[in-house]
Amino acid sequence: MDKQSVRNLVDGYSIETTVREAARIEKYQDLVPKGTSMYIPHVPGVAREDTVALAARLKKEDMDPVPHIVARRTESAAVRDDFLKRRVGDAGVTRVLCVAGDISAPEGEFESALQSLERGFFERHGIRKIGVAGHPEGHKDVNEAALKDAVVRKNAYAKKTGADLRLVTQFSFVAEPVIAWDKAIAPINTLPIYIGLPGLAKASTLLKYALDCGVGPSLQAFSKHATQLSKLLTVSAPDAQLVALAKYRSENQSKIQGLHFFPFGGLKRTTDWLKKLAAGEFEFTADGLDVPS
Repeated sequence: MDKQSVRNLVDGYSIETTVREAARIEKYQDLVPKGTSMYIPHVPGVAREDTVALAARLKKEDMDPVPHIVARRTESAAVRDDFLKRRVGDAGVTRVLCVAGDISAPEGEFESALQSLERGFFERHGIRKIGVAGHPEGHKDVNEAALKDAVVRKNAYAKKTGADLRLVTQFSFVAEPVIAWDKAIAPINTLPIYIGLPGLAKASTLLKYALDCGVGPSLQAFSKHATQLSKLLTVSAPDAQLVALAKYRSENQSKIQGLHFFPFGGLKRTTDWLKKLAAGEFEFTADGLDVPS
């Protein structure tokens, strides 16, 4: 295991930002390299017009804006078409993340990301780069057979349309479920995989988001190390997962191509850490990485 394996995995990472966070950021280029894919979640209570404006700003700052298209939060096909039209026309969007959403009852006619794919919304608006969800730890509302079928259908869509599809996973706290999932879907998957990792944040913050998102086995592993109040207030880095994934990727045939970060309000802290990793400014330790502050 060498430093280059870690640097190769980190290279070209994507990361999330929000409308509220953008108000505190003077220039994104101070934080991330030009061309970085910046994902824009569909946060309840934030107007669609504001997400369009953020996408346009990111494009102007030489970033790659990637808005979330959330099936269950879309009222109708007309709203979906208008949403995409404005993102492409007003903000220059060329890539989206298409997901079902985490609400139990759809707000309109869409229940799954596959409906958006298979009904041709993205082709109509010239969007050929699409992220779709991957679930290494399962889904609280979807059984394993349905998740496997979704992978098959997403691959079929990419083959039929020639679209540039990638699987982007939910964040996890340990690498083992991710590695097991990559191996399990290998016979049915040809799509590149981008593994979701939490950014640098307090352990208490990560636990809150993990419980909200239904993260499974890796949450139990993380909780064992964050039970004391002092540890809950300590900033946690996903260095152990990153090292394990880099090692696995360097030693195996894998569709894992890169990483996607969920910073949970710690965008600057996370991107500063990533800059040091990209530059090789770290040392291996028994349980992860030592990155100078």
